[in-house]
This record gives sequence, C-alpha cells and structure tokens, in this order.
Amino acid sequence: MILIFDQKVRWNMAEVRLTKERMKEAFLRYLDDIFELPEIISGCVKEINITRENKNMTAGQAFEAGFHDIYSDTDLFLRVRLPKDSPVTPEDYMKRMDRFGVTDDTALGWMYVPADHVCRVIFKNGMRYDLIFEFEYEGDGPFVLEPCAGEDENANWPTGNISRFWFIQIQALGKLYRRDYLISAHLANMNCNDTLVMQMIKRDLEYGTSHHRYGHSEQLEYAGYLGKMPYGTGDPVFDQIADRLYAAAKAYDRLVKDFYPGYQDRSDDFFAIWDSYTSGQVSVI
Repeated sequence: MILIFDQKVRWNMAEVRLTKERMKEAFLRYLDDIFELPEIISGCVKEINITRENKNMTAGQAFEAGFHDIYSDTDLFLRVRLPKDSPVTPEDYMKRMDRFGVTDDTALGWMYVPADHVCRVIFKNGMRYDLIFEFEYEGDGPFVLEPCAGEDENANWPTGNISRFWFIQIQALGKLYRRDYLISAHLANMNCNDTLVMQMIKRDLEYGTSHHRYGHSEQLEYAGYLGKMPYGTGDPVFDQIADRLYAAAKAYDRLVKDFYPGYQDRSDDFFAIWDSYTSGQVSVI
C-alpha cells in the first residue's frame, strides 16, 4: 500500500516551489502517512521524539530542528516494532520501501545503505530524507509483508543503478548550491562516467565481446549536451559543474532507453527541482 502523496495534496511535480513553509507542510503530511503503518512506534529528528500521541506538538519542532536550507535533507529515524517470532528481517522490510512512498511515480531517485538500514530518497516534490530504521522484535501478533511485484530487470543495467543516479544528481546539485565545489564536481563526474559505462556496455553487447584492441571513434553521449545548460551564474567553476550535471541528466535519459525501452524520462523532474533551487539561492558570484 502506497501511503504518501495523495493526489489531493501533493505538489504539482512540474512546478516545484521549495520554501521553508512548503517543506514543513510536506514533512508533516509525510509523518501522518508514515504513522498509518501500524508497526511504526516513533520517529525522531535531532533527538526530538515523535509519536502518534504527541505528533501535533512535536512534529513542527522536529522539522525546525532539522531544517537548514531548501537544499537540506532530513535525517528521520524510524523505530519499527515487529513480532518477536516474525520471519521478516530488516532486509526483507526495506525491500518494501514502496510502503513509504518510494516508487518511480513519486520519487526521483533513491539509494540504500543496507549495513546501516538507511534509505536515502529524493521525492519529486523536492523533499529529501535519510530514512534510518531501527528494529525491535517483541510482542505477538501477525505481521504479513507481502512481496512487492518486482520490475523486469535488465542484468546489464539493474534498475537500482537508475534510482541511485538520480539521487546522486540531486546530492551533487545541493552541494553545488552550497558552494562545495569539490564534492559537487566529484559527484557530477561520477555520473558522467556512469553514462560512459552505459555506452561501453552497449558496445560490448553490439560487438559480442568485452575486449576491444581498438575503439570505434565513439561519440561521448554526454558531451553532446555540454554548453547547453540554462542555469549559468557567471561563476566559472559553478557553471562548469552545472554544465556536467545538465549533460549527465540529458544523456542518462537517452541511454537508459537502450536497456529499458519503456523508461520514462526523469530529467524534467530533476530540472523542476533545479528551477526551485535557483529561485531560493544566495548569489554565488
């Protein structure tokens, strides 16, 4: 069951407008949806504990404590109680992040840190969360976690690569607008390199081998989009990194279709968040 982003209340994905007030509104709605899951005991942000009983008093305080700027994510710790005899492991549980609204329809990108029971997600409305799960097993009672209908996977490029790419795009963009040019450039270069790997895999499939003594003077897909970025500031370092993020986004949407013909472009959602970042930025010049 997908709980978040009811059509009556979710923001227009084509016109993201991130402000502190709107982000607080979205955070409170998301908490309401999360607490619809019966196994959730509490949430916590910056040591402010949120329960069903005190949510009206503490949720707003928690948002304020965790908010830095519109490029921020929120570290949301979620305590989950499962029956002591439940066969559901933390790994099983986190395979059902669709129950927390993390789907292709609502999220631009996400990635997992399995060892820490963390799901990092950027929703299409611009809200970023690190969902950090803590599990306890006690009490009795049934808890059935139906397996999620799996997507058709292309072993040459798993779908997890796609969701991770778009999360890293936003991570890089946030670092860029916070003027951390070193990390932002590193992440942008990683994603440009991802497009090169996709092209190399496509070449291997085309020629039936992974060994190429000579190349074929291939065009670099992302390079075809360089110099077309519409978010220039006049700061040469900022603009160089932004140019690569723009090119990576456009190239990735094109190349993924070689692996998933039914793939729906995500760059428009990415650029909608970028538009909102530009409207809320402090001058970088």
